[in-house]
Amino acid sequence: MLALVLLRCTESSDAKFGIIFDHDSVDAMQIFTKYRPRYISQVIDLSDSFAVSNESKFCSQLENDVIGIIGVCEKCALATIQSYSDTFQVPFLLISSAPIPDDVTSDSFQFFLTPVFIQGLLDIVIYKQWHRVFYIYDTDEGLLRLQHILNIINAQKSPQLDIIFLRIPNAQSCYEKILQFYKHDDSELRILLDLPFKKVQRTIELLTKTPQVVMNRFHFLLTRLGISQLNETVILKGANFTGFKLWSKDVMKEREWFDTFNTNKINPTHALLSDALDFFDSTYKNSSQRFRNKHASDQKLSCRHNNKTVTLTRNREVFTEDLRKTKIKGLSGHIEFDNFGRRRNFELQVMETYKEKELAKDGEWSPVPFKGSRLRIHKSEHTRQPIRKTKVPKEIKINITTIAEEPYAMIKPEYSDEVKKLRDNGSRVCGTHYFLGFCIDLAQKVAEKINMTYDICLVQDGMYGAELADKSWNGMIGELLEKKVQMAVAPITITSDREKVVDFTKPFLNLGISIIIKKPVDKGAHIFSFMEPLSSEIWMCILFAYVGVSVVLFLVSRFSPAEWKVDNTNITNDFTISNSLWYALGAFMQQGCDISPSAVSGRIVGSVWWFFTLIIISSYTANLAAFLTVDRMNTPINSVEDLAKQTKIQYGALKDGSTYSFFNKSKFPLYERMFAYMNSVPDVFVNSTELGKKKVRESNGLYAFLLESTTNEYTNLRLPCDTMKIGSNLDSKGYGIATPPNSILKDTLTLAVLALRESGELAQIKKRWFDDMSQCPQESPDDGSQASLNLKNVAGIFYILSCGLIISIVVAGVEFLYKTIVDSRKSKTTFGSMLKCKARMSFRGSIDSTSGQTTPLKKNNPSYTYAGPNQLPGFEPYADLQTHTQV
Repeated sequence: MLALVLLRCTESSDAKFGIIFDHDSVDAMQIFTKYRPRYISQVIDLSDSFAVSNESKFCSQLENDVIGIIGVCEKCALATIQSYSDTFQVPFLLISSAPIPDDVTSDSFQFFLTPVFIQGLLDIVIYKQWHRVFYIYDTDEGLLRLQHILNIINAQKSPQLDIIFLRIPNAQSCYEKILQFYKHDDSELRILLDLPFKKVQRTIELLTKTPQVVMNRFHFLLTRLGISQLNETVILKGANFTGFKLWSKDVMKEREWFDTFNTNKINPTHALLSDALDFFDSTYKNSSQRFRNKHASDQKLSCRHNNKTVTLTRNREVFTEDLRKTKIKGLSGHIEFDNFGRRRNFELQVMETYKEKELAKDGEWSPVPFKGSRLRIHKSEHTRQPIRKTKVPKEIKINITTIAEEPYAMIKPEYSDEVKKLRDNGSRVCGTHYFLGFCIDLAQKVAEKINMTYDICLVQDGMYGAELADKSWNGMIGELLEKKVQMAVAPITITSDREKVVDFTKPFLNLGISIIIKKPVDKGAHIFSFMEPLSSEIWMCILFAYVGVSVVLFLVSRFSPAEWKVDNTNITNDFTISNSLWYALGAFMQQGCDISPSAVSGRIVGSVWWFFTLIIISSYTANLAAFLTVDRMNTPINSVEDLAKQTKIQYGALKDGSTYSFFNKSKFPLYERMFAYMNSVPDVFVNSTELGKKKVRESNGLYAFLLESTTNEYTNLRLPCDTMKIGSNLDSKGYGIATPPNSILKDTLTLAVLALRESGELAQIKKRWFDDMSQCPQESPDDGSQASLNLKNVAGIFYILSCGLIISIVVAGVEFLYKTIVDSRKSKTTFGSMLKCKARMSFRGSIDSTSGQTTPLKKNNPSYTYAGPNQLPGFEPYADLQTHTQV
């Protein structure tokens, strides 16, 4: 809804002003009516922005001779109002966070009261030495501001800045995108939020309700005025905020505002509206003496299609000229405009907050440099100093608790018996000489950074830390709360429940919940692996197609006259059933044969068979390479969804651990269903991670264990190399060093962890204990490709070749014996003599004339020869037709 209000100045009944509200400024309108009730003479509701021009509401006010208009409109038709303002020479004072249009000139009648501080945002980014930021916006105005930032960077040749920007429709979408950034980025997230404060507040609330999110990893820079509008409960959630605030040096005016509205905060829109009214009043007082009555010589223009006109009075020009000269002190600070209607010579407060600190002034920013700098930052108690309490007195010995967990903290082999005796006696195992592992190296590096001496002890009950029924805590968290130790350096997950009772540093290792199962047995390639590219159904269909094509080819050749060949004595046909089968086989193998169909019908059969074989062979060849060169491990499950929707494979987690807590508190339907299943099945929860991994190995693939991804990856690299990770991580979280609440070590340790991460030492420690300690052979690349084929992949084709050769020899022998028997009977000779004769002929390649063999050798004709007593249709008659058929 747009509301147009007609104002009448008290000093003169001739001076009338208009004001425009949009639907986001309804509360501002209510403030206006309470603060300045004497100015309202008429309120007109406009249904939409088109009403400004289409319904002529704006024209009706111009016809009432208003000399100026104030616009509180974030989404109103600014271009339309600008057009009316310039055409009818009515000064328009705009209160909006929208960027100033590029087409504003010195002859324009628009004045932009809202300070423009896009340069200030970039100055903050440069001052903080940010090289990578996220820019989240929700309107076209936000996109314009981003474009201005990019233009400034290019024009000023600012330091390299990587900006990742995206547009979101609502707070829920903003939360989801930030959560994605959080999961894929280990460092502090610097985010520019170009959103209304209601969306900002809702986004922060959603982030704080997410257990795995550590809020102090975020630094939000707000691009709109009024950071003080954020709720204090949101500010104190641990995230870092920076923003700009209107700065009024008129203490009396601020106090009057606070007393009038019974509040200690000033809404930027309300303050700017009040300043706009004061600015018009002040200008009118100075201009009224130069005003003159309208007379006939004034130019008149029609605003709409009726008889009424709008008079272009000299009063509006005078008023516009004086607006450019007026200077006042308002709730938003010093107010004056340049020739283009842009506000100048103003100052904004830079407000900032850090974890567990309230919002406070951190400096000032102005568009005009002061002593060489636009941005002036003050070091105060609210600003985090570079190093706070970084040195711990050396005479103080820090007791550190940890837990025996590979590869984080392990007992050295030479001390295993001694440690076992201490545990059996109920004694506490303490001493740095007993341990080695990732966390042991981390503790050593941190101690070197902060110059401390320390001792390491195993947690007495062997637990990480969970809240008990009596509100006390067990494990390492309990020891911290009881002040038995000053630090916990272990694979202890940062959760919201633990964060409430102890303090954590920034994560030294990022991870998530994952699934570990036993590797399925690799059946390997069989001798008929070459048949796998096509299913058994396709092979059967190919066989039937082969037989069918051969039969059809034989039949069409029988009925087609073109396939019959006529010589002097015989009528023959090449396509017997055996030749048809041979032709189809030759075409399928892409080898061909000596015969080919002559009839059109036969060639059609041959053509479709060639096309069929072309596609089949091409598809087979394409798939054969993948099947023979890629090792595929068929796992029973591939994701958490697969695990949840089946019951054959049981799954569980560490009892009273962070994974257990995650499923217990999750509201996601899938995880709720999984937790209900785990509670209904006995023995799926284990008391230690080692027991969980042992159960996976002994379950023969019927148990999956849910654990941290880092431990999962390490286990898969250890003997007997029979486990594997399935799917992606279920969440994103981190391991942190824990200290008692309000410990003097907290900030010192955080800075030490950050220094180790930035120097790459943390990555080196992780590589040493995870990658370099691998006991398993390096697996194939992710795509499973191999350098060459193995014999087992292609053994089947050698078997087929061998079998074919053997069968051919056997068949040749049978044919030889059969022919020998037939010929011996026809020639009435003994089988032995005929066998010798044929054997000599087979080896010598000629007939032995001395053998006495006189049986003539008959030439086998593979063609079909027909001779009959009658003339065949379509053939010429022959004089000596035979009366028998010879094959």
